[in-house]
Amino acid sequence: MTTLRNPTQRIPHEMWVRMLIDPVCAAYVIYGVTLDAFQAARLRYYWWVPQLIDSAGVSSGKTFVIWLYVNLRAILIPDQEIAVFYPVYEQGKNTFWNYYTEMQTKFGDRAAVFQAQLGKPAQFDAGDEKGGDGTLHGSACYKAFFKNGNKILMPAPSFMKDAVTQASLRLNVMVIEEWPEIDAMSDGINKQLISRVTRASWNQFHPVWCNHILYSGHAMSLMHPSARRYKAHLRAEKRGDPRFANITSSYKDYSNRACYTGKTFQETYRVESTIEADRSTTSQSEWLGKGFGIWGALVKGLFTEQALLQCRANGKLRHVTPVLSRNQFEQIHFST
Repeated sequence: MTTLRNPTQRIPHEMWVRMLIDPVCAAYVIYGVTLDAFQAARLRYYWWVPQLIDSAGVSSGKTFVIWLYVNLRAILIPDQEIAVFYPVYEQGKNTFWNYYTEMQTKFGDRAAVFQAQLGKPAQFDAGDEKGGDGTLHGSACYKAFFKNGNKILMPAPSFMKDAVTQASLRLNVMVIEEWPEIDAMSDGINKQLISRVTRASWNQFHPVWCNHILYSGHAMSLMHPSARRYKAHLRAEKRGDPRFANITSSYKDYSNRACYTGKTFQETYRVESTIEADRSTTSQSEWLGKGFGIWGALVKGLFTEQALLQCRANGKLRHVTPVLSRNQFEQIHFST
């Protein structure tokens, strides 16, 4: 049973089971949110797949669905510790955490059930302040607490550089936003973050009850450092491993279905002028990933990306570093 609105109001067992099975139904009941078809499919993938990479393009509403997902886990599943990581702390504050405020100002009474689930902070650390959205705002971590004892954390990125001080942190769910940027900068995900998702769960073999890791970020070139993780997920998915999946979507997926504004999803969220301005300043190969969520080869250059990848592989076998660009040649030449 889960408390709703007040201590005397509870979700019947049948409804709780229904929402555990279908998070789209839960989003409607708890937040008053109706999702577009492709967003509903995305939320169901998040809910049922423990190891997921979402390479969605810009303006596809990915961050909002992630916010719905982690808060649904905190409300519906007992004994959950959840963390969301961003490479830039301010980015997380202005995008992800801002939805706690929007649930009050924009959604209002439609999200009354959600508001009833937020609990009082379990503890105050140095520098913590209670925000108007009902959560704690700290200089090193933002925190949301729930009446069932669960909590959601958004630590500052310095956590990835200082794992020793966070050695006691154990999580059930981890979301890593803009993970290709982190993979390009360091090996922090493999060495420090993944090992945190080891908190005990009610059933580690069940796709919903077990621990989850969600990677979210734009698709990149296959030569990008993050492509190694993407390819590993892809291989596991092709083997038929139900624990792994790769999904993607773009702003073009918004449909002509009516949304809460009275307009269609496409009219409300597909802002063509802004998207075209962004596209006009982005290279064709970069826009494939940023705009459409497509992992692929570079489309310009003297050599194909496959040729460059093979060159790297041949160099690795011979224990030499192949020179693949003029800048790389000049760095080697002038440093010797």
